[in-house]
Amino acid sequence: MKHRKYPIEWSLIGVAILVAVISVIADYYSTDYNWFARSGSVVVLLAAFVEFKISSHIYEDIQRAQFMQSKINMSIPLKAKPTKPRRNVSFAAHILLVVGTIIWGYGDLIWS
Repeated sequence: MKHRKYPIEWSLIGVAILVAVISVIADYYSTDYNWFARSGSVVVLLAAFVEFKISSHIYEDIQRAQFMQSKINMSIPLKAKPTKPRRNVSFAAHILLVVGTIIWGYGDLIWS
């Protein structure tokens, strides 16, 4: 799968996954079993930042549309239709927010 459209966002998602995987490995080889649970907060933080970046792209689209049209008819509702790459990165960030929250809340119970 090629992710050329949003390279920063996909990189942050990759880093979030990498942090979770490294923390599982660190917990497996150490006697202190709380790195995985702590990594959930980092995953949530990175996923939230990706969501913020995606919303800034939406804001740029709105500004571009207003710049192109000097007169906007507010009585006609505009249906927002994000592009497929934007939907994919947004869906991945949503999933990471949920998974990161579960890891953050229950990650320490895996080793119990």
